[in-house]
Amino acid sequence: MAGLREQIPDMEQLSNELLKLMAENKGTEKLKDNLPKQEKMFDKLLNTQKTTKQLIKDLIAAEEAAAQKLHEREQELNASLQKLKKIEDELCQQNKDATLRTSIKELNKELEALKEEIRQQERKAAENVDASTSAKYLVHLYYQISHIDWDYSCEPNMIKGIHYGPDIAQPINLDSTLHSRCFISDYLWSMVNTSWSKK
Repeated sequence: MAGLREQIPDMEQLSNELLKLMAENKGTEKLKDNLPKQEKMFDKLLNTQKTTKQLIKDLIAAEEAAAQKLHEREQELNASLQKLKKIEDELCQQNKDATLRTSIKELNKELEALKEEIRQQERKAAENVDASTSAKYLVHLYYQISHIDWDYSCEPNMIKGIHYGPDIAQPINLDSTLHSRCFISDYLWSMVNTSWSKK
């Protein structure tokens, strides 16, 4: 395009000279000499225009191709981003599932521990029932033998109760810190009626 602009003033100057020559009637020979030069210049001008048009077409085609490639890249990028989001969602779901599985395992362990604790408590309860039954039986047996009704609400160091003897009821009030175990045992056995053993 720049070459074409530079040639336009030359062509104008040539045209002006041709007009002067024609006005003087001396230009027929010079006109014949200049016609091939002018034809060459017009040919160059036409070639330059064709080349320029072709370059513009090529540039437009290159821009369209670049725009098409950019559009394709954007579509590929969007597709890749969608795949990435899908993978992230799947990973998140798998993490939730893994956390849920871990929670279920922990809950199962806690459940088993609770079941074992309940079994142990049931065994202890059964043992306590047996011990309580045995203790009740022993208390009843001791009462049948000694006829002593014990006061279990007294202080730990005190021994209290009522002995129901054959004639009268006699209260028992002993301090275990003041008397020996042997004395207390002998004292209590002395209250037991032994008349049944003499028969």
